[in-house]
Amino acid sequence: MKNGHRANGWVLMAILMTASLWAAAANSRTLSFRTAVTLNGAEMKPGFYVVEWVSHSPEATVTFRRNGHMVATAPGKWVQREMKSPADAVVYTNNADGTHTLTEVRFAGTKQVLVFTPVELSSKQK
Repeated sequence: MKNGHRANGWVLMAILMTASLWAAAANSRTLSFRTAVTLNGAEMKPGFYVVEWVSHSPEATVTFRRNGHMVATAPGKWVQREMKSPADAVVYTNNADGTHTLTEVRFAGTKQVLVFTPVELSSKQK
């Protein structure tokens, strides 16, 4: 009977690991940036990034990774749009100095988008 409990333990562990991997995959996407953007003071150069988030409904903590290294982390907010996005997309503002600030990330096939609020400059930085 001892071997039966051990086999059940392995099955349970496999189920939990599969569920964990599925949950992690549901909270991340790979996106391509075609132009350099900044977010929360960090510059993200053109290329592929894994976008990961932890939702706090509707707020989220969003992390951008490139080649396995964290590049930027910022607070975001889930916002519901009227229509589904036809493709993954990044939305940014064009700044007067020629730089771009990331303001939104859209995911293909969903109405929800992650919106980033620009970081306010403190009185010492102004």
